[in-house]
Amino acid sequence: MANTPMAHASSMQQFVRFARISGIDLNAILDHDMLDLIAASSTAETVPAHAMVDIMQLCAIVARRPDIGTAFAMWCNLRGYGPLSLLWDHCPTVEDSIRISARFLHLESEALGSRMREQGDEIVLQQFIAIPARFGGSQYLESTLTLQMRVLQLVLGEDWHPLRMEFDHPAPPSLAFHRNAFRCPVVFGADRSALILARADMRRPSPNGNAHLLAFLERQLAGEEQARTARDSVLRVERLIAANLSSGRITLETVAQGLAIGPRSLQRRLTDQGETFASVLERVRRRAAEEYFANERKPNLTELAHRLGYAEASAASRFLRTSMGCGAKVLTRRAHARRMAGATGSRQ
Repeated sequence: MANTPMAHASSMQQFVRFARISGIDLNAILDHDMLDLIAASSTAETVPAHAMVDIMQLCAIVARRPDIGTAFAMWCNLRGYGPLSLLWDHCPTVEDSIRISARFLHLESEALGSRMREQGDEIVLQQFIAIPARFGGSQYLESTLTLQMRVLQLVLGEDWHPLRMEFDHPAPPSLAFHRNAFRCPVVFGADRSALILARADMRRPSPNGNAHLLAFLERQLAGEEQARTARDSVLRVERLIAANLSSGRITLETVAQGLAIGPRSLQRRLTDQGETFASVLERVRRRAAEEYFANERKPNLTELAHRLGYAEASAASRFLRTSMGCGAKVLTRRAHARRMAGATGSRQ
């Protein structure tokens, strides 16, 4: 999961409610893995970023709802999203709204990329899928660009509409829903997916904007971003240790060198997260040992020692007893019992 792009779970939670009231049976459409992700979203803060992209696209295909992305974004509660939604109401201008969204978009979803371009008297707000999408990402892009329009309407008023909307996927059989939602020309089969607005709209003042409150909330969100960066530092240490564990040369100094920072800086970052280098190393070794016993039917302590970065089998044996509470024989029996239980369950 450490290498998996993530997204705030709020979007998934809202889509589940939308599907229910729209008569879309998610249990009939989605496989067990996708349903597990939906179940996890009810309590987790984040979910894998691909989940929302894949689930929305699959629902559009199976339920024959080529407007599902736009319909969902028109229905959803703007204030029911993640931390970024706290700032939208207080942006004094569209320029502020776009700046804030660009800076903190990754806190909402790492599935989406965006860029702004100036073309004469027009401003182009382009969005694109930044991760692999198994079934395509057209519905997710429609939903995020529709959401972008609604966010801009918080600044410019509900009667405001874009100059035009462009989508890089084919048009649905009917354009009636999209034209009614956007109230502007809608172009399908374009070379980009984007919302286009007039340059003059960028600095029009919002009657509800509050620059001081926006600055305060932005500082709060920046603090959350820094905390997330610190957590990511621990994950990067774990990945580097795991990738080089069998070399037997994993030390605080070698990992710091791999991260292009000094050993003291690395130790401070870990300490800030309540960790030490030794605790992270032990956790990675535990995972490696658990994976080894789960997949090897005839475990060998010498081979395990190599995988854990030890020169002697006796060192691996001591690690198992001190860190995992039992020896290789017990772990082998447990792994065998789990395999047998899994095989029995699959036959039932």
